[in-house]
Amino acid sequence: MPYETLDAPRRAELDAVLAGVFGDLDAAALAAISAKLHWTSLAGGATLFRQGDRGDDVFVVVNGRLRTVIDDPEGGERVLEEVGRGAAVGELALLTGETRAATVVAVRDSDLVRLPKSAFDALLERHPHAMMRIARAAAMRLRRSSQQPSRGGSAPGTFALVPASPGAPLAALARRLAASLGSAAEVAHVTAGDVDRALGRPGVAQSGDGDTGHDAVVAWLSAQERGHRHVVLEAEAGWTPWTRRCLRQADRVLLVVRAHDDPATGAIEAAMRAAAGTPRVELVLVHDDATARPSGTARWLAPRSVATHHHVRIGVDGDVARLARRVGGRATGLVLGGGGARGFAHIGMLRALAEDGIDIDLVGGTSIGALVAAAHAHGLSVGDMMEIAQSFASPRKLLDRTLPLASLMAARKVTAFYQHLFGDARIEDLWTPLFVVSSSLSRARAVVHRAGSVWHTVRASTAIPAIFPPLLDHDGDVLVDGGVMNNMPLDVMRDWCEGGTVIGVNPMPTDDKLKRYSFGPSLTGWEALKGRFRWFGSTTRAPSILGSVMRATEINSANRMRLPAFRGLADLLVEPGLGGYPILAFDQFAPIVDIGYRSAREALDAWRTPPRAAA
Repeated sequence: MPYETLDAPRRAELDAVLAGVFGDLDAAALAAISAKLHWTSLAGGATLFRQGDRGDDVFVVVNGRLRTVIDDPEGGERVLEEVGRGAAVGELALLTGETRAATVVAVRDSDLVRLPKSAFDALLERHPHAMMRIARAAAMRLRRSSQQPSRGGSAPGTFALVPASPGAPLAALARRLAASLGSAAEVAHVTAGDVDRALGRPGVAQSGDGDTGHDAVVAWLSAQERGHRHVVLEAEAGWTPWTRRCLRQADRVLLVVRAHDDPATGAIEAAMRAAAGTPRVELVLVHDDATARPSGTARWLAPRSVATHHHVRIGVDGDVARLARRVGGRATGLVLGGGGARGFAHIGMLRALAEDGIDIDLVGGTSIGALVAAAHAHGLSVGDMMEIAQSFASPRKLLDRTLPLASLMAARKVTAFYQHLFGDARIEDLWTPLFVVSSSLSRARAVVHRAGSVWHTVRASTAIPAIFPPLLDHDGDVLVDGGVMNNMPLDVMRDWCEGGTVIGVNPMPTDDKLKRYSFGPSLTGWEALKGRFRWFGSTTRAPSILGSVMRATEINSANRMRLPAFRGLADLLVEPGLGGYPILAFDQFAPIVDIGYRSAREALDAWRTPPRAAA
């Protein structure tokens, strides 16, 4: 569809989008570009171009949402970003003269304009400032393609709430979600009836592609997206044309179910699977307001392929607010790293966050950080966690030496402690979403646990090699301390948190003071013992077995934490000054917690204070 055939509203919309991409152009430049443009509609699920294709055009999104993916070295695909209105795609190939660096597919029905290479080159030659804007955007996209994960893309703006069964409380949740996403001026809650009333034509919302009302419905919905930050589309109980329209118009689908219903998939879900181009689907399990703890989530997840899930009590403001923050790209994720006794600084961080009223929407951790993260997600208070720290301060409560063939400790006591602490709680049933990182000796990779027994995953994440025996996973994996592979999983949280805020607490100093040791190429235990207590004038100074093992598990992650790009995955990174505390100083938990609190307090205050302008 050439530019000159567009109606006035579409021309105005397109002119605004072009100004955002290319900068403020004069009327002559805009007219020259417009004359070369071609309006293109792309159905949800359709491919715009593939990685390796020749790049002859640049595309600009006028309405809709596109997903950029690249081929993964292991044979799969990795999502780089999702972009919406006003984004340019394909410019990298035109600037470099190389083939397409990624595959781009439509998440939903999308409207694009195509600018051919000849017109693109002429524009950049005559308007250098436009060249700079395009080059900057291309550079950022290239940078994101080399990182995993990235902050790239735009937050989803249009959500379709779809019932998995006729009894799902769709209308109530849609109203509450819309109110939590923003004011009435910022968020539109749309039903089929709203479309009929707005267009003055009863039943027009049920128009199909070939019906006379189709264009009017699409134009009206597009206007709602332009005029609001978010649009909440409330689908219907059946597989009606309006329900299909909601799916095709949405950046993200929220599949709504009542948690106590039969978890079997229904007709709407079957139709969704058969439809092409369904966007990212997330499961929302609605619980009675009096529910103390969710249960049975695994039954709902087993027959479905969803990106994530949410637990919500519609009458509980905090639940709905967390849902709104997560789907709206404004979630706050907290990452707690490993570090032995130093990890009790996390308790101080949680205290500081509570004082500031910062709600943690997602939490994850490794090793001791996994224990504290799980305790928080399980609903334990800071006072409860201080009791946990007290238990660790008494070796008799948790350590049980054994014949050192598999490990120094049998781990019966620590296992019983975790079982008592978390009971039969499962990760997928927690109100606050949790992930735990362990390391697979079998596969030489990090394992991210987002489901399963809480005590079991925490026990795996804290299985310090040689100190505690490894743990067998359900698939036969031999799991040990997560710090071996990823002691500070900022990357996992950045991916999970999408465009939200990531706060990290790293209790392991990256600049440990060099300790002075003195020992030869061979060393007996008796020599080390005499040196430790300086018996008979011994000058031997050697690291302990436990200290060497603990340090060895964290070397990989310590080096990773020195990389600016990796550190930059956190919006706020707190690193308490704990270099003076040995890794195994569990009996010194009180000052460690206090240092964690004071460090967090200072970091949060500085983070929230805008920098002063230079005089």
